[in-house]
Amino acid sequence: MLVKTRIRGALAPLLLVAGIGATGCTASVTAEPVTPVRARVLFSYPVVHVERAPARLHEHPHVVYRGRNAYLVGKRWYYPSERGWVYFAEEPRELRRYRETHADARPPRRHLESPREERRRRYYD
Repeated sequence: MLVKTRIRGALAPLLLVAGIGATGCTASVTAEPVTPVRARVLFSYPVVHVERAPARLHEHPHVVYRGRNAYLVGKRWYYPSERGWVYFAEEPRELRRYRETHADARPPRRHLESPREERRRRYYD
């Protein structure tokens, strides 16, 4: 009697699983379009990731946008994101407004180094 009870106890979960599978449970899998790794959206605007920021980035006009500096280089806004540098493929409204009122009116800043002072050796007698 004890053996039959153990067999029934072991078969009960198997029968339960088989019964669920036989009831016609179905699943459907749909594929979502894959977004390229380097093309994403940041603050609802499409961005393109770049390997590194342009040279002399700090010399170009910039404005604080969403807590970080956005730099206008040519006609693109470069922005440091969580995953590296990006530029906005579509110019955000706030940055366009800044460009139209401020950045177009002034030439880019140039960083000039101060001339080095020549040190003369002093000879003491």
